[in-house]
Amino acid sequence: MEKFVIQEELKNCPGIAYYPETNRLELVGRSIPENPELIFRKLDEWITLHFDKSMGLDVNIQLEYINSGSSKYLYEILKRLTGYGRSGKLVKMKWLYEEDDEGMLELGEHYRDTAGIPLEINMIV
Repeated sequence: MEKFVIQEELKNCPGIAYYPETNRLELVGRSIPENPELIFRKLDEWITLHFDKSMGLDVNIQLEYINSGSSKYLYEILKRLTGYGRSGKLVKMKWLYEEDDEGMLELGEHYRDTAGIPLEINMIV
């Protein structure tokens, strides 16, 4: 399966990849970089380019840890994706968390319930 890497997964940086065959964007790993703005700005620019030529996107987020700085930037990305969805684009967002990871479950629920972001939250067994 073809894969376009937006951000290579590193020890402190999430892997961000796009799979054109399935129109799926994935964020995986840990997000505790020194400067989260650099990583999320790159993702934000990619999203703009993607929606210039596409009507939709499936987003899967499976983070094992995220610090507060990254969480702030991820929140902005999710709000932007929600805006695309409200404007008629087909945006589907899934928040995936490990069975025993209450922190990531609660963060996904916070984004969904408090911020009104239409996240589908699923446990990975």
